[in-house]
Amino acid sequence: MSEKPFWAGKTCKELEGLRVKIAWDNGDTLTSTLNLFGNAGQCELSPARHPAATFAPYADIKSIELLDDPKYERIDDIHDVCEGDIFVATNGNKFSVVAVDFDDDETDCTLAVMVQAEDPDFHAWMFNSNFAYALRLKPKLPDHDGLWLDKDDAIWQVYDHQAIPVYDDADGWGVQREIFSVSQLGQYAPFRPAKAVEA
Repeated sequence: MSEKPFWAGKTCKELEGLRVKIAWDNGDTLTSTLNLFGNAGQCELSPARHPAATFAPYADIKSIELLDDPKYERIDDIHDVCEGDIFVATNGNKFSVVAVDFDDDETDCTLAVMVQAEDPDFHAWMFNSNFAYALRLKPKLPDHDGLWLDKDDAIWQVYDHQAIPVYDDADGWGVQREIFSVSQLGQYAPFRPAKAVEA
């Protein structure tokens, strides 16, 4: 028995803002964001004419696939999932991962997720068979030359995709230290541009 598509039973308004990939029977594809009427820009996907109408794609549409947010990286291996990631179930539901246990092979439940309940600390262990993939927020790394502040407010100088730590509260203004590639700075993220202040 196949899973229902993510849009089944939803109104056009509920689908607004979702990024999707549409495939037609003739082989054409389009990646777009759905609007208030369940359409992809000027491309009409459904006969629905009102935001409150139930979305149902035209018969010549082969599939509409929900795409992940570009701010997140997709994790397909359940053993790479960490606390804080988002568990995406096979039915499309999403839950925040609050605990991981790779040692318990007997129960086939590796990840505990936060669920909506009266107790705000309540969580449930999900069966591995319910795991489709996980999402992890991509760290905000420096994307241009200049001075940047890391998550601990340490100052970094970035030039030509390389970064040098310049100042932190523990060491103050330091002597030149190790040079990092910007791609190696994930553990210090998120970064934000430092604003120069005139003295």
